[in-house]
Amino acid sequence: MNIAKAPQVEYRQACFADIEDIAAIEAEVFAEPYLYLMLRQLFDLHGSEWLVAEVEGAVIGYALTLEKSGRALLFTFAVAKRYQGEGYGHALLTRTLQTCRKIGAEVVYLTVRPDNRLAGNLFQRAGFEFVEHDDRYFGPGEPRDVFEYRLKGRPLDS
Repeated sequence: MNIAKAPQVEYRQACFADIEDIAAIEAEVFAEPYLYLMLRQLFDLHGSEWLVAEVEGAVIGYALTLEKSGRALLFTFAVAKRYQGEGYGHALLTRTLQTCRKIGAEVVYLTVRPDNRLAGNLFQRAGFEFVEHDDRYFGPGEPRDVFEYRLKGRPLDS
């Protein structure tokens, strides 16, 4: 009997060469993706704050957190569609939270489109709590649900 093994995932800090893969995942996953030029500028400013998940040499997911004064914003987070629902997002999120703790964050927060139940469910299963719904978070007609995860005094999966 031949039992297929799940691909081995490596989690690492992003490098400049990853931006193209990150942009492709953005375009695949989001209706209004960050463009390559925006991702490039974010990398120039926050390259050390990007975490990527890689399988067999290909970036399959990423997270960018921006920390200030003990609060970290999970600015953008996604897993390529063909890898969704297999635990990669949860594992990437766990590592992201571990990284936030290491850099001194006490709270991690994020926003999700209210109709993006897949993402909302992922974050709630990971322990994020719904904080508020804002009908105009990014302006008229741009609602978001705000979630946060309190790191202080809370154990994380290893």
